[in-house]
Amino acid sequence: MKNRSLALLGILALASAAAAWPVASVFMVPGVAAQSEPATKPTMPKYGSDGGLQLPQDWRQWVFAGSSLGLSYTQGAQPGMEMFHETLMEPSAYKHFAATGTFREGTMLVLALHGTGEGVLPSRRGRFAAELHGVEMAVKDSSRRPEGWAYYNFGGMDGLRNTARAMPKESCYSCHIQHAKRDNVFLQFYPLLEEVAPRPRAAHVAEPPSAVAAAHTPAAQAPAASPALAIKGLDPVLLVAGQEEMGKPEIIADHKGRRYQFVSEPNRARFAGEPDTYSIQNDSCPVVVGAPVDPSFFAVHERRIYGFATADCVEQFKSHPAEYVKP
Repeated sequence: MKNRSLALLGILALASAAAAWPVASVFMVPGVAAQSEPATKPTMPKYGSDGGLQLPQDWRQWVFAGSSLGLSYTQGAQPGMEMFHETLMEPSAYKHFAATGTFREGTMLVLALHGTGEGVLPSRRGRFAAELHGVEMAVKDSSRRPEGWAYYNFGGMDGLRNTARAMPKESCYSCHIQHAKRDNVFLQFYPLLEEVAPRPRAAHVAEPPSAVAAAHTPAAQAPAASPALAIKGLDPVLLVAGQEEMGKPEIIADHKGRRYQFVSEPNRARFAGEPDTYSIQNDSCPVVVGAPVDPSFFAVHERRIYGFATADCVEQFKSHPAEYVKP
């Protein structure tokens, strides 16, 4: 009996070793590389026969991108009931964004809107996200919308709809294209999302060579220096209109040896149509005659941008601009 038990244990041990061998060999046999994880298949938006976007059933399992409380985009709006906003991103699109810094075609983000709760034990103060009030989605799909991004509202207070048609372009798209920090997404509200991704390289911006490559490049073949950033990166179209708003480093235009940044593509297009209207008007300082302009020193006078040699020149110009502006 004892010998039979020992034999059985031996057979089981050999079977276990044989089953484990393929896995162990991946890590233990020299020269055999470990197999990588299979690539995640991108999850794409799905549409019904009427063209409506289908609400993904697993949206609650998506990656958390950020949250806010009482956020409003309407200037001068009267304060009302605050809601918690939670933004979630479809996992395969999140992985692509974390690797590249870009939102690929088919990217889906869901915005869940919750009412606020308080006074529930054991809490003594503070508020929490309570009942679901609404679900909205942003989808990047150029095959459906020529502008790329579309926005959908699936309701919420009376239950969620399974499908939704895209909202009119002027409802959401116009605001996003003007104010979004990166590719129509308000990344300025999602620091967790921004931290995981590298900044994308704009197709029209030449990436500077590394120090090592530059050291081995003959002087005759060295690329020209990038144009100097003008007006500290502010959007010149808005600046001329009296607004100081930082442009995006991925939306740029070069003019007369200077680089300008813009908050949106429409503003860049407007600049391209009238560059002499929105760019720095002078090449030499109007205060210190003959001194070259430093494009980081500037002032706006009668809807025109003027450059100066020093900060003192700017102050002197502002005190008596008519003395320095040529007719």
